[in-house]
Amino acid sequence: MMKTLAILTGPQGSGNHLWSKIFSLHEDVFGWKSLLDNYWEAHRYSEPFAACWRDPELLSQFDFSSHNHYFTSISVPLGIESKGTKWCPDIKEFGLKAQSLGMKVKICVIGRDQTILENQQKRIREESTIRHFYDALKGIQEAFPCPSFLSYELLYLYKQEYLKSLDLGFPIAWYDKRVNEILERDANTKYINYVKENPLDDGNKTGIPFPFNPNIPDPPSSDVLPCCGDKPCHC
Repeated sequence: MMKTLAILTGPQGSGNHLWSKIFSLHEDVFGWKSLLDNYWEAHRYSEPFAACWRDPELLSQFDFSSHNHYFTSISVPLGIESKGTKWCPDIKEFGLKAQSLGMKVKICVIGRDQTILENQQKRIREESTIRHFYDALKGIQEAFPCPSFLSYELLYLYKQEYLKSLDLGFPIAWYDKRVNEILERDANTKYINYVKENPLDDGNKTGIPFPFNPNIPDPPSSDVLPCCGDKPCHC
């Protein structure tokens, strides 16, 4: 049986630790097991493949004898520019090296709401870093054309049912009771505020069509209302 190495990657703040916990639950998967005992750990200190991410050639020395399924994760970029720690792991190089060692490589790309990502990155990283992952994704798809895309929001919305639907080439312990514990608090909550009213509310309630997006600050004409189409309202 060919051994599998699943590589989870995505932009900073897109749920790397969250997915790492979920995928490390299964006993037949060699993953980031220590993360299951802590809410958060630094990737550079405790992720099993951390050294190999710095130097993919070290994969030649990694012991792949204990399991048939291996899992690793990495964000692009890592670190913070102002701290002098920012760098971009080479997912393509890492994956090709593992492939050369006889591993079946599966790429999983995680995503999260783009506005939340931007806010999270600017808060912690002091800048939006999504551009770096877009560049990395091009290289990934050159070597591994069909990555699987995973959704942070769908995971929280459907939980076990979403996990059951995933076919990633390695076992997922969707039935583990710890899944509910891991997903107990949605980190998106702190970025979302209740909206008391929205211009589209009346349209939803009455069925009146809107010829333009009322959420755009400057509509075609301030005199044009949905009740009268493209003519000034005389209602």
